[in-house]
Amino acid sequence: MTTPDAFNTPDFEPLLAEYIQHVIEYVTVKKPELAGAITEALSNEGELLTQVIEALILKRIAEKREDNHQAMQMFRKFVTDSDMVDLLALQYNLKRQVLEAADDSVYPPKPAVMESDQELLRRFDLAPYQFHTTGTRKGYQFHALTLGERPKISMHTEPDTLIVRYDFPKELAPQRVKDAQARMLTPHSGKVDVAILSREGDGTASDALLNRVSDYLNRDDIAQESDQLTTRSAVIKPYRIVATLYTGADPLHHVTTETAEKVATEFADRAHRLGGHVDRLKIGEVLYGLDPKRVSLTEPAADIECGWDEAPHCTEVIIHVSAD
Repeated sequence: MTTPDAFNTPDFEPLLAEYIQHVIEYVTVKKPELAGAITEALSNEGELLTQVIEALILKRIAEKREDNHQAMQMFRKFVTDSDMVDLLALQYNLKRQVLEAADDSVYPPKPAVMESDQELLRRFDLAPYQFHTTGTRKGYQFHALTLGERPKISMHTEPDTLIVRYDFPKELAPQRVKDAQARMLTPHSGKVDVAILSREGDGTASDALLNRVSDYLNRDDIAQESDQLTTRSAVIKPYRIVATLYTGADPLHHVTTETAEKVATEFADRAHRLGGHVDRLKIGEVLYGLDPKRVSLTEPAADIECGWDEAPHCTEVIIHVSAD
């Protein structure tokens, strides 16, 4: 999606011409006797007055660009600042999840590991599906990814009174669900399988996590009355990334092993999703982004395709950098 015209930054030259014209017209009205001198001065880029106006225009463009950036943070398509992502998510009462709790018992203290902007925005995109009156795939996915945050709702009546009680969890356990997918494998049966990918290890969900997800999804205010939910762990497809980057001993194509391993690991983490796809061409594209002369990808030997309940998991990244 292109940037809307309302957020475009004006070009320098047209804005300079506009400002110069405005100054000339203003002086012509206020001090007609100076109009000729001002016009002549502003036609010379070496004049101090012209340089002052140019400096003000550069400042105006910078301010406009910053104003546009701040305004665009209010929209899902353009938001990039973490604090604005948090604010946007509050529209659905979503808060950034704790993936690993802080540890103040060690020195230096270990800060909490929080949900990334991309993961929080993913839940934001899924949030509208929680309001559907049927058990949608994305609705169950949202609830599994937002495990435990929904208050427990209970109702009881007294004479002429209906009392609704919301019990919010006092303390949320660290979020362990990395991805979830739901499928009714037998049409019209009401039997829904929910595959869970864990954040721990290779993604295999423990029995404790599966039970926790099952209890949460089977709540009266989440599960559909006609659905019979069963949770199961994702099926993991292991693979390695093994590649050699050739620099030709050219300083302009210098690549460090650490940098290459980092980008390959980041690619593997993005692909670690249910239904994920590991494309050899994509791995090559990521490594070519570091600007080596040539990339030779040894593993995986073929693309890895995963079904809805399968996830690829990279067990090792091995990068060789050669001066050949």
